[in-house]
Amino acid sequence: MAQLKNYHTVRYGTAEGEIKFGHITQDNVQSAVMLRNGSSNNHYITLDSSGAPHRKYGTICRSPGSFQVRAGDNAPKDQPGVYVEAVSGDLILRAPSGRVRIEGVNIDLIASGPDGENGVITIDSNEKVIIKSQIIDVNSTVSTKIFSENTVNMIGKGILNMYGGLIDAADGATKLKGSLGGSLNEEQNKV
Repeated sequence: MAQLKNYHTVRYGTAEGEIKFGHITQDNVQSAVMLRNGSSNNHYITLDSSGAPHRKYGTICRSPGSFQVRAGDNAPKDQPGVYVEAVSGDLILRAPSGRVRIEGVNIDLIASGPDGENGVITIDSNEKVIIKSQIIDVNSTVSTKIFSENTVNMIGKGILNMYGGLIDAADGATKLKGSLGGSLNEEQNKV
């Protein structure tokens, strides 16, 4: 793409900061409005008006320091204090060298695809997933599976209840010795 030119760029500013209308960025995108800190080139807000589809009419907020949003002081209880919606495309929260924390009185993770086929929540960790609570309920209408390449421990320090319309239990020795139920029945039949 040829280098853009804008002969109508307007700039107001001092050494402390500037606002520009029609600014052409270093990557050849025209910003309708750019607000920049005068002492730091990578501290700015732009309202872009050209560029690739993800840039055109996009807004970029860049800050070398922390970026903070605090809102909702006067929002009623049934209205959001902060609302973020990606009308199309993904919503990404990323902290490659830090933690991502979500805190609230209650937290809802809801995945409901409009086509009835999507609606998957994936938790993928290379080390460990820890869930701590007084009560944990897992409820599925089709299937519940727990897999481990190594050990699975089920411990009920008070009571461990296992119920099933049909329970089938087998271990590695089942091939040679039969299942525990089968062995007991054979012994009883010998008596």
